Amino acid sequence: MTTEELIAATRTTRDTLYEWVAYKLLPRPWMTTTPSRQLTAAWSPGALERGRYIASAQRKGLTLTEIAARMQQHWPRR
Repeated sequence: MTTEELIAATRTTRDTLYEWVAYKLLPRPWMTTTPSRQLTAAWSPGALERGRYIASAQRKGLTLTEIAARMQQHWPRR
């Protein structure tokens, strides 16, 4: 999944996605090259589910700290 696809799916911004990464709510994307040799970020399949969860929780008024605590129950860190 590209950054643009994740932005559209979560109805957020690029800055917001990378804020979530910095807060360790989303895994970092990896860099890859498109067939036209353009460098792009690729997100793991789990990033979509997590991103939708985070966006929904923020729309409900939860803080990133509260979201992180709730996410720990659903997606425990290994």
